[in-house]
Amino acid sequence: MASSVNLDTSDVLNITCRKGDSFSLTLTLKDSSGTALTLSTSKYEFLMQVKSESFDRRSRTSTSNLVIGTASAAKKNQGRAKEQSNINSGINFEVPTVDDSGNVTIEASAATMSQVPSGSYRYDLQYILPNTSGLDTHRTILRGKFVVNADIAEAFE
Repeated sequence: MASSVNLDTSDVLNITCRKGDSFSLTLTLKDSSGTALTLSTSKYEFLMQVKSESFDRRSRTSTSNLVIGTASAAKKNQGRAKEQSNINSGINFEVPTVDDSGNVTIEASAATMSQVPSGSYRYDLQYILPNTSGLDTHRTILRGKFVVNADIAEAFE
């Protein structure tokens, strides 16, 4: 008999980008047999959030603040009053684009990335696959560090 089970199938991918540069990340998702997922037809939704974390030694609690995320991710969190104050509204990735060749692209313009403070953060990327029974599948596919390097030339103010 098994003594443990690991349901976390997410992969670690550390991302480094530059403040003020355009951001574009394209992934190709396939099933276990190597067939590309039909992301558009199956109506996959993708959520990506980049957060900073801080620890209060006095209360021994940690808080995370949203630095940048997909607009739908920010919208879903607005119902949570405690987290709402931590949402850095207005700094969002574009709506992820998907196709039926398994490709999903997360992008942010140079103007948007110029608003993201340089620093080291944590992120994850998950998908939601709708199910007609009402029990949607939520799966985190990537997680890791999200580093924003400082930019010298500032094209935006």
